[in-house]
Amino acid sequence: MEVRFDVQMTTSKLYDFNLQHSYKKPVSIIATALGVVFMFLFLQQLKWYYLAAALLLIFYLPISLLRSSFMKVKMIDFFKEPVSYLLNDEGITVYAQGEEQTIPWSDCVKACNTRQSYFVYTGKNSAFIFPKRDMGDKTGDVLMMINTHMDPAKVKIKFGGL
Repeated sequence: MEVRFDVQMTTSKLYDFNLQHSYKKPVSIIATALGVVFMFLFLQQLKWYYLAAALLLIFYLPISLLRSSFMKVKMIDFFKEPVSYLLNDEGITVYAQGEEQTIPWSDCVKACNTRQSYFVYTGKNSAFIFPKRDMGDKTGDVLMMINTHMDPAKVKIKFGGL
């Protein structure tokens, strides 16, 4: 079985990945929780520095990730043209900028998702981004390929998968 589809990267698609990736880290969760604590302190004591700390801790990361996503999509040539993906028994083949590269399934370390996209990680900070909108009716086939070729312990797909 083979599944082929194209992905045109946009700021919102990359931002979705960056948010998911960043908020899985304990430091991001702790910073946000601390921001909520500072917000409660502000509401109790009405001290401006509690509000400043709360806003900084709660909003800095999402805003900086949005800015970073925007700049990457705008500046990186790889994101300017659609990227073609082919999923088959050998692995995931990427066709971009006149070149192709195949990553074997054994090199895929984790698969997860958000409501908008699926991510297949090939390293700690690198992943293929498969937006549902770009996959269209091939989403089920892509999920079947992921579930067939990856160790079930590495697949963390939620929301019913579809």
